[in-house]
Amino acid sequence: MTQEHKLAVSIDDDSIKMAWVTEDDRLSRAQIWPITQFSTLTDALLAYEKKAGTPLFGAACALSVMGATYGETIMVSRSNWAINRAGLRTMFGHDVIALNNVAACAWAALGGSLAKLEGLSPAAIGEPDFHHGGRWVLSNIDRGVGLAVIDVDEAGIARVLECEMGHCGFAPVTAEDRALAAALAGSGGRLVSWEMVLTVSPDDPIWSVPGLPTERPQRIAMLARLAGHYIGDTVLAHGAWSGAILMGSRVGELLTDATLPSFNAAYEKIKYRRLVRDAPRWRLVGQNMTLSGCVAVLGRRGAPQPQGTARSWPIASVH
Repeated sequence: MTQEHKLAVSIDDDSIKMAWVTEDDRLSRAQIWPITQFSTLTDALLAYEKKAGTPLFGAACALSVMGATYGETIMVSRSNWAINRAGLRTMFGHDVIALNNVAACAWAALGGSLAKLEGLSPAAIGEPDFHHGGRWVLSNIDRGVGLAVIDVDEAGIARVLECEMGHCGFAPVTAEDRALAAALAGSGGRLVSWEMVLTVSPDDPIWSVPGLPTERPQRIAMLARLAGHYIGDTVLAHGAWSGAILMGSRVGELLTDATLPSFNAAYEKIKYRRLVRDAPRWRLVGQNMTLSGCVAVLGRRGAPQPQGTARSWPIASVH
């Protein structure tokens, strides 16, 4: 029996990565290009097909993108690319699995070999047990703020749900918070989102506004505290009592030995304090996690889908 070809594709902030997946679920003939090198995803796929020497038609493909993947046309965040599912269907001969990049990282946490989870709270002993019923939130804090939910039912079927909370409105708590919100809102009084707050640089000129910390370490400590409030809100909003997983470049910058106590203290002050406090926190680290997540999803092709799942809703499930 001929081995089915599987292709993993990841569109990130400024690059596109592609790799064929081997029979033992490893990445092969990986290639990374600047996204600005191509006008469309089709151009990039054809360039990779030529370089790798393996035809795309007939291959299974999992595609990770920045942005929402709902609908027939997928708009890639922070780029001018618009991906049409019908066009991909023509290239590959069948539907492509499209998933948000944070959801891809959630699949990497579930079953990828390139991901590692590090404890951020006293309750985080060992790694999450994804083989039994539970719900976890995974938040990516980087240039943007993304969210996915890992849900495992009592039968052991795992689902990854694409969600959104970064663009929800920021709720100030202290006078410092209100000063930051006012500075970010500007003279136009625009809505201030959690993403705007958690991605503001500690070196941004906005910190010169009266009422905000003047020293860089104090600014980072404030942002770490606010991250604790935000992560607590994600646990509360999604009933993710099994725990919270964090990833992204800003997490490493904000959560240090010095600021972690402030983060955890703010996290535990959320309503339903006992349930939130008892939910462990981890940091997800690793290389090529979006590609690894695509590999994990491709390995689950053919698993039963939840009843009523729409074809354009990127949910994969597995026993």
